Amino acid sequence: MDSGCAFRSLDDFSEVIASKDTNVRLEVYNQLESFLKQSHSNLHCTDLNSFCNSIMAWVSSSNFKISINGLTIIQLLIQHMHEKLQNYCIDIIVHIVDRLADSKEQVRAASKNILLFMMTTYTPTYIWDRLNVGFNHKIAKVKEEILELLIESFDKFGASCMHLGKMVTFVVKLLTDHNQFVRDKALLCLIEVYKTVGDRLRNELKKKQLPEEK
Repeated sequence: MDSGCAFRSLDDFSEVIASKDTNVRLEVYNQLESFLKQSHSNLHCTDLNSFCNSIMAWVSSSNFKISINGLTIIQLLIQHMHEKLQNYCIDIIVHIVDRLADSKEQVRAASKNILLFMMTTYTPTYIWDRLNVGFNHKIAKVKEEILELLIESFDKFGASCMHLGKMVTFVVKLLTDHNQFVRDKALLCLIEVYKTVGDRLRNELKKKQLPEEK
C-alpha cells in the first residue's frame, strides 16, 4: 500500500480495508483512525454495508491487534455516524459478542467497552434487546462475560434503563448452566442486581418460581 495515498473520504478507504494482508491492515488503521478523529473529514460512504463488513472482518481476526483496531474503528464510526449505523447494530453486536470469548483480556475488555459505549450512544434497552444471543451462546466464556457486562450496565445506567424482568429471566436460566463458572457468575449477577433494585428483584424471582434454596 502506498503510504502517501491521499484519502479524501471513507470511500477511498473501502478497497484497502478489505485486504486480508496483516501489514496492510495495520498500516491503513493508523490513517483511518486519524481520518475519523478529524472533525472536518468527509464521511461519505457509497456502500456503508460493505465498509462495515470489512471492519467486522478485522474484529473477527485471530490477530488480537487487528481485532482491537477493528473495535476502535467501529466505535469511531458509531461516534460520528450513529444514526446511519443504527441499522447495522445487530450485525455489529453479533461480531463483538463472539470476541468476548477471546483468549486475550485486552480484546474481551475492548469488546465490553464498545458495548457499553453503544448503550450510551443509543440506549441500554436498545442494545440489550439485541444482546440476547450472548446469554444463549454455545461458549461458556461468552456467557460469563455477558453476565459481567450486565452487572456493569446496572452499575452504570441503573435499573430504570433496563427491562428488569427480561434480564432476570436470562440470568435465572444460567443458574442451571452446565458450566460451574457461568452458574457462579449468574448468582453473583443476581446479588449485584439486588443491591441496586432491592425488593423489585425479589418480586421478579417469585414470578420465575426460583427454588427457595437458590
